Amino acid sequence: MTEDADANRIRRELQRLAGDRGWVNGSRLVQRLADNLGIAHLEIRHRLFALSQAGVIDNIAPTGDGLGRVTIQQFLPARPMIIPLHEREWRHLLASRTIDPGVEAALREVGPALSGLSRSDMEHLLDGFFRLVADRDTFAGRDPYEISAKYLLGSSKILGKWGKALSAAGLSDASLGSRPRYVLGAGPTRSKFTLLVENPECFERLVGLGIAERITVIATYGYGIAWSGAGTEGRLDRIKIARIAGTPPFTLAEAVAVDTCCFWGDLDLAGLDIFIKLRAVVPHLNLSALYGPMLVAAADPATSHPYCGLVDKTGQIEPLGTDIVISRLADACRLRAVDQEYVADPDLVALADRILEYPRGEAEVAK
Repeated sequence: MTEDADANRIRRELQRLAGDRGWVNGSRLVQRLADNLGIAHLEIRHRLFALSQAGVIDNIAPTGDGLGRVTIQQFLPARPMIIPLHEREWRHLLASRTIDPGVEAALREVGPALSGLSRSDMEHLLDGFFRLVADRDTFAGRDPYEISAKYLLGSSKILGKWGKALSAAGLSDASLGSRPRYVLGAGPTRSKFTLLVENPECFERLVGLGIAERITVIATYGYGIAWSGAGTEGRLDRIKIARIAGTPPFTLAEAVAVDTCCFWGDLDLAGLDIFIKLRAVVPHLNLSALYGPMLVAAADPATSHPYCGLVDKTGQIEPLGTDIVISRLADACRLRAVDQEYVADPDLVALADRILEYPRGEAEVAK
């Protein structure tokens, strides 16, 4: 790489760091530039001093270190924006049609995602979009994946990526139905207690132990409900229950509309985050007493594990929440975690229909 190329890389990085302010903090500037650009510290110092001498920047010491605010005196021109061929083709196609300006602007934003499509593909795609808009009154209750596949190049995935364009054309989420959503469920008729279980394997154990004969048990599949569209919108009436045993309710909304509803998952930071997200749509959700044996296990290095790749638990972060019970559980599993499969069968039978409680004076029952 030439010296000029190195100097230009440093200048562009300085401009990026400076942003609209036009200056960058000189503290640890050499370190930041070296880390971001992969250029040796000594080389960075030489370049900064040379740029200072040339009047490109100011406040650089003879050592090459920044002194207070380092102001950019001369800016490199912005690099010309190169528009890929597929985006140019899409823009030309839109310009050749008579389209409402607001809709056209929204459709232009779709361009970057159309790599791999031919001009003919784009024409069929645009025609399908306008047929879809024209038929909007027929979509009530229909699966968005079905609509997407029927109108947009036979693909069930395209419709979900055209939110702004659909909105500009007058279609909202309310115009469509929802994708079929199912959770596994088991339980007796008219149960007054529902237990939401993070993992389907533990759900199956509970059913096998006969616990679903006295309470409703639902498998939530980790973040499945919390991250699904129906879950984040609180439309639990759209999440159906696939009955595994007994006669549990038909929808998740019915299942959680009981006197007592609890959640049981892994005793780790992600598990607590799942609970917090579920409680956002089920406000009366409690933590299950099944966390009791797990709290004991978390305090013993022989029955707990650190957050690492071996246990597929890298990158977990502490969830946000002010509930005192959540705080206590987060403290208990901040360094070491316990999976819910650890809980023994006798504890499952004894604790599955109870709420986690702390000794008086330490914490209240989760609310």
